Amino acid sequence: GQLRTSNMAPDLILPSDRFDSLPIQQPSSFQINDSKSVLLMNHDEKLKITSKEEFCKILACPIDDKIKVVSIFGNTGDGKSHTMNHTFFNGEEIFPTFSEQNLCTMGVWAAYQANYKVLCLDTEGLLGITTNENQRTRMLLKVLAISDIIIYRTRSERLHSDMFQFLGTASKAFVNHFSSALSSLGQPQTLGPAVIVFHETRNTRTLESTVAESAEDKLRERFCEMQMDLDAFSSLRYIGIQSSNSQTDYKPLRDEIIKAIENTTVRSARQPGVVFQAIEALNSKFSGKIIDKRVNPFPEQYFTCSVFCASCNERCERSMGHVLQGEDHKCSRQCRYQHQYENRVYLCKSCFFNGREVVVRIRTQSSNDTSWYGLAKYAWSGSVIECPNCGEIYRSRQYWYNNKPPEHDAVRTDVVHVWKGNNSKVSPNGGPTYSAQLVLDGVSYLTDAVASVSSQPTKTLTEFLTDKIAPSYWRPNSEIIHCYACRVNFERTGLPKHHCRSCGEGFCNNCSRHEMEVRHRNWDKPVRVCNSCREELLKSNNDNQSEVDDAELIVSTGSNSDETNVMARKYGEVVMNTISSISSVLEYPKDLIKDSARPSYWVPDSESPKCVLCNIAFGTAEELDTTTILQMANVSLSTNPSSSSLNSNNSTNGVPETKSNHYHSKQKPKTIDIKQQQTSPSHNRTVTDRKRHHCRACGKACCNSCSTSRRPVPERGWMIDVRVCDSCIMSDC
Repeated sequence: GQLRTSNMAPDLILPSDRFDSLPIQQPSSFQINDSKSVLLMNHDEKLKITSKEEFCKILACPIDDKIKVVSIFGNTGDGKSHTMNHTFFNGEEIFPTFSEQNLCTMGVWAAYQANYKVLCLDTEGLLGITTNENQRTRMLLKVLAISDIIIYRTRSERLHSDMFQFLGTASKAFVNHFSSALSSLGQPQTLGPAVIVFHETRNTRTLESTVAESAEDKLRERFCEMQMDLDAFSSLRYIGIQSSNSQTDYKPLRDEIIKAIENTTVRSARQPGVVFQAIEALNSKFSGKIIDKRVNPFPEQYFTCSVFCASCNERCERSMGHVLQGEDHKCSRQCRYQHQYENRVYLCKSCFFNGREVVVRIRTQSSNDTSWYGLAKYAWSGSVIECPNCGEIYRSRQYWYNNKPPEHDAVRTDVVHVWKGNNSKVSPNGGPTYSAQLVLDGVSYLTDAVASVSSQPTKTLTEFLTDKIAPSYWRPNSEIIHCYACRVNFERTGLPKHHCRSCGEGFCNNCSRHEMEVRHRNWDKPVRVCNSCREELLKSNNDNQSEVDDAELIVSTGSNSDETNVMARKYGEVVMNTISSISSVLEYPKDLIKDSARPSYWVPDSESPKCVLCNIAFGTAEELDTTTILQMANVSLSTNPSSSSLNSNNSTNGVPETKSNHYHSKQKPKTIDIKQQQTSPSHNRTVTDRKRHHCRACGKACCNSCSTSRRPVPERGWMIDVRVCDSCIMSDC
């Protein structure tokens, strides 16, 4: 027999036939268990049986029999032991039941039903008083893993959430842990046990099946609503009983269990030794110490402020409604710095040492400077930090060289929280530290507006003046629509036109990027020539001296007129180059201000060569056109290597073209297969300027097509409509 008592530790439930001589002090009240159930595992997850031979002997189970394991689970006091006795043993008290409050089943108890060839396991109840609830749950899950059929016994008017949580946790544990552990023992189990929910009510009706939906389907819907799954279980059955008297009808449950026992399509019967080997292996593998994290019983989240820090995700520690009382958010834990929130603040070091925390900010101008004077001073001396007590304490470019960062002498840094959900700006500084960028945005807006209105008249006037000082052998700009070599359309792409100083035709930059002396046109310094003329000039330089003298003699007949035509163009280029140099010098302070005034959360230009949305590279039309041509050339060479070699025997009507007749032929300066150029891939390419812009919300680089929207960004300090990328606009929606 077995003895169990409420005043003894649960693992001191001892078989009297083995420990008759043990000198222990028995309490005044105890119960002797004369039934055939034995303690298989105590509440500390310790197996009380050491071998499979002992397992079969104690349970009186033949070692060669094939058995199935049926276990029962449920809350404490729901009648699990009573259900097992009436379902398998005709009401005989094989598993002891108790009527006292301080007595209940502890651990796992086992009994063998020879008629059904079933090993019955009675388990410790959930929600019972215990010092280690996590360890009890793990013990129950291990028993569930080696079972073929499990019964979840619940006696309540409604199905409680603890049943769904336990079964959902069991399914997840079987899939993630127990299935692989059983497979390593040579017992592959792709599916877990069959589940039977035995629900008993008194006053309310149980779940009922209809033509459209069964009771099991309703259960599965509730599991889905609680985000629990039953993927590990081979089947799910629901048995609902509404008992009008004290007697419970166990016949529906018994019939369902018999069907499950006879069903061997998923899980077959096993020998007792195999069952013991499985429970022994799982108990040995999953027996580590569980660290219980004590949960504060006081529900802090019920009453504390619900605002979290956007940088470190810590919660405000003040009570709800403190903002209405004029109190700021507070958190005693240290925050972490993230550049997109700019949550690092500066404290005046002198005031800090005097016992005061004064927050100072980097500005573009001091409080005593006017706006334009301050901006000019900012371009020369850099940003400034002012303290209301100490005055100006730092200038970023105070000296010509060896300027130190502000943290060296002037300030100390502190990382502050960035609270979500409040009406203030996200930046803890109370405003952006890039007011110079705000001024530049306004200037750029006016510049772009004027440029867009005046660009077309200016372009027309420039071409008109260029034609007036152009040599007579140059083709007029009004007649140049396509590049003479690659046939790209200048009007459609916006690429600038260039004239070859040798033949006078119009080319794009990619087809005329070489410079050479063109002495037969009186250009004695390296000037722009097209690719074809460059090859001919290189060839002419390799000819013998006599051929060169003949060519110069032939060309000299028109040298006086050519020299006069070219002289005006030379003077014009000197003037235009001088103006361009002055323009570049004037643009330098603006570029310097742009680099200095750029907000810290903007992605640097060096790290953003392409648009973050459409992944197209930034650059001028000529830069992009050169990249496109090089890519096409690589593709052409890889597909047709023979096309890279040039035909050196170019001829017209079968007569080889010489250097002299080329120089005298204005209408046909060189032989180009126009049909081949028109059918080439470069003929249909479209290349335009793609400027780099920054989204004021996320700081990433994007092109104009991907940032057409405008809206204020108050969390970044932009109170007027500014550029925002399409991705941020979509996230706002």
